[in-house]
Amino acid sequence: MTKIDSSQAQERFAEIITSVGDRGERVVIEQEGKAIAAIISYADLKHFQALENDRDAEMLRRAMEKHDGEFVTIEEVIEGYNNLHGTDLTIENIIND
Repeated sequence: MTKIDSSQAQERFAEIITSVGDRGERVVIEQEGKAIAAIISYADLKHFQALENDRDAEMLRRAMEKHDGEFVTIEEVIEGYNNLHGTDLTIENIIND
């Protein structure tokens, strides 16, 4: 992985894109010594997105197992809150506030 200052990245953008695209290099862009962004290949991006989707699916599966596959809707949560606190909230109230 290559690290490069943001000002150099601007000057060498075409070269960086070629390195990333042709060789799969990963480039970290820094400002004042702090990493602020990265340039990765499209293949890497798709790989990371797939990993993220797998993680999300695994978290959902675990949650469903923990709760025997039963979930409540947001409307049920709001109704329970209203009953508990004597309020009259709606989804629209919450979204628009």
